[in-house]
Amino acid sequence: MKKITNPDSGKHRRGGLQYLLTSEEIQRYRDVGYLVLNDVLTEEEMSTIDPWFEHFIMGKQPGMERDFCDMSQPYGTPFEEFQLVNAMLPSHYRPELKNNIFHQISQNIADQLYPEGKAAIDYEQFLAKKPSKEKAEFAMHQDLGYWPKTKNTWTATFSLALTDSDLENGCLQVVPGSNKEEKLRGHRPKGAVAHSSEVNREDSHTLVIDMKPTDEIVYLPVKRGSLTIHDERIVHGSGGNTSNGWRKTYVVAYRDEKTIKEERAMGFTHSHNDKINWNEIV
Repeated sequence: MKKITNPDSGKHRRGGLQYLLTSEEIQRYRDVGYLVLNDVLTEEEMSTIDPWFEHFIMGKQPGMERDFCDMSQPYGTPFEEFQLVNAMLPSHYRPELKNNIFHQISQNIADQLYPEGKAAIDYEQFLAKKPSKEKAEFAMHQDLGYWPKTKNTWTATFSLALTDSDLENGCLQVVPGSNKEEKLRGHRPKGAVAHSSEVNREDSHTLVIDMKPTDEIVYLPVKRGSLTIHDERIVHGSGGNTSNGWRKTYVVAYRDEKTIKEERAMGFTHSHNDKINWNEIV
């Protein structure tokens, strides 16, 4: 079991709305597909996000339909039985969240990672693993396996820890270097037959892959206010929560503006309420 942190990062990197990356970190991200950054947001800044997170995760936002769901169980699971609570696109439902402090700082970091394009927020979500829920797990997958084909695929997905994240409560786990594989791995709905070539996205919103015997999993524990960043091709997931407390995460993903426009032209917004003919766009 291997755990990765980045002790060189920290609050000394912050300057206003900027968080300076080193050239070594940028190269590492390109090589292995992820980064860990410590102390990105202050406690005062985190406190502006917490109330909104609780509002959504407790199911208090009306009109979300399938955008409020359990990512470890089928659509329609009663709220009382949720294990891995998911609230998609919170800023869409509450515009007051737009351009919040996490948006501003993550934008600055995304611009450093991808100076060749114009990075913009593609989607965001609030995620929470309830206490003592061993099955509140994200199956190993590649993000690109969930999305339609576009000309440009680069993505920087930021996961901000609203609570400390560790092995016990199901921190992010990755397979370093899997982002360099020539082909995307086959994805299938959770519960579908292994190696099946058919993917019916209405069967399950959760997709899974088959791991390789050579895959080496690395765990990325982080403290509250710190974050991980991963690209669109790295194999990753997370385990269940065996602790007595919640694990809470705020995810924001950046892609090139042209890619986002291409997605939207297909009718794809990352909402679970999208009506998509996957046979035409995957």
